[in-house]
Amino acid sequence: MKQDKRIQAKRSLGQNFLTDKKKASRIAELMEANAKDTILEIGPGCGDLTRFLLDTGAHVHAIELDERAIDTLHDLFEDESRFTVEHGDVLKFNLREYAMSILQASGEHRKLKVAGNIPYYITSDILFKLFEHADIIDRAVIMMQKEVAERICAQPRTKAYGILSIAARFVSAPNIALKVPSGCFTPRPSVDSAVVVFDFSKASITMKQFAMVHPIVRTAFGQRRKMLSNALHTYINAYGKELPEDIQSMMQKRAEELLPEHFLRLAECFTQS
Repeated sequence: MKQDKRIQAKRSLGQNFLTDKKKASRIAELMEANAKDTILEIGPGCGDLTRFLLDTGAHVHAIELDERAIDTLHDLFEDESRFTVEHGDVLKFNLREYAMSILQASGEHRKLKVAGNIPYYITSDILFKLFEHADIIDRAVIMMQKEVAERICAQPRTKAYGILSIAARFVSAPNIALKVPSGCFTPRPSVDSAVVVFDFSKASITMKQFAMVHPIVRTAFGQRRKMLSNALHTYINAYGKELPEDIQSMMQKRAEELLPEHFLRLAECFTQS
């Protein structure tokens, strides 16, 4: 493995490279990966985390938007047979197709593991892409802005509790596993970060149920200051008959007062034939 050939971070790509080796090593440990696993790394940059992911024995497939970084990664890991990198946008990447190709090639009936120090400005977009593919992912260890991590793990009746909190709980067991101060990055961001571990093996609903309930959650929190009777009036009108007693009770609350299972009950009611 060659020495670092670092590139200069581009603000337009939201790049802040993790240069603290102890933090990178700890993130790799949180993957709980071994030689039978395949890790998809989102935005590897200069490979600071990649080298520790490879130390787990897993195969690492990276997807990187910055062509300069791809050249660096090729130089660093040219002799590493367990590493591949593809130029592309993770939001356009076909996760399901990739997972199926891995299963066929390896013969292992294991799901993907996902790692990434992701750009702050597309954090939610990337997370929802992972949530929508929760059935093919075993575990994800994602670095993000600390504020977003706190929203994911927020409790009901708090300001931080919202769409991300509920979606994450439906498809995984999320946990803030590591705090990462801004000084661990180059260039240094203006905020601290945190690493969230998503254990997708502990999903509480199916992908079909997630697709059914997620629009209702979005609608409810789109007007979170209103009672659900107002925020969900379109669903109520479409229902066209008297609401069940438990649903009527929920309509007198605001979105932030409901648990994930309450939203699932709403979805089952409003989408029944």
